[in-house]
Amino acid sequence: MHEPLKIHTTLSRAERESLVQAILRSVGLPDAHLDLYPHELSGGQQRRVGLARILTLRPRMIILDEPTSGLDVSVQASVLKLFRSLQETFALTYLFISHDLAVVRSMCRRLAVMYLGKLVEVGETAAVFEKPRHPYTQSLLAAVPRIGSRRVTLEFTLPGEPPNPRDVPSGCRFRTRCPLAKEVCAAEEPPLRSVGGRLVACHFA
Repeated sequence: MHEPLKIHTTLSRAERESLVQAILRSVGLPDAHLDLYPHELSGGQQRRVGLARILTLRPRMIILDEPTSGLDVSVQASVLKLFRSLQETFALTYLFISHDLAVVRSMCRRLAVMYLGKLVEVGETAAVFEKPRHPYTQSLLAAVPRIGSRRVTLEFTLPGEPPNPRDVPSGCRFRTRCPLAKEVCAAEEPPLRSVGGRLVACHFA
C-alpha cells in the first residue's frame, strides 16, 4: 500500500503511514492487519486489502473482474455492501464484469451483454432484466433458476455449443444457436442499433 504512494506522490513517511491506515479502516480492516502476511488473511479480507491498495491513489474508475468469485454467500454480501459504500465515499465509477446475474442486477445501473467478444445488448439494468430484446440475453435470463418454479433444465434449452472464438461464424455470432436466425444473419453482422430505448445487435429485435 505504501509503494504506489512512494512512486506517485511526494508524501513523507509519516503522511503515507497516516493515509494507509485511513484507507485500511475505510475498507473495514483494523491497523493490525498491516502486519499480517497474505496467507494469514481470509478470502474476504484479501479482497478488502486489494481494494485498499487500489484506493490509495484515489482513482475515479475501478474495473472489477469477477470480484466475488470464490467467496461464500455471506462474505459475498459483505463485499458487495462495501463496494456500494466506497462508491459513495470516494465518488467512484465501477466497470463490473461478472457471470453472476444476481450480482450484476444488484450492483449495476447500466448493463452490457456480450457474446463471443461482441456487445449484443446495452441498456438500463432494470429494463434489460424486465424485457430482454436480444435472443442471447433472453436465453441468459431464462436460465436463471427461480424459487418455487420448475427445474430450469426442464423448461429451458439453448441448442448447440458456443463456437470456437478463433473461428466465429459469419454474420451474427449467435446465429448458430438462435431460434430467430434467417439467411440475413449469416450474410450480415447486425450493428448495435437503438431499439426501445436501448442498443441491440439483432436484425429481428
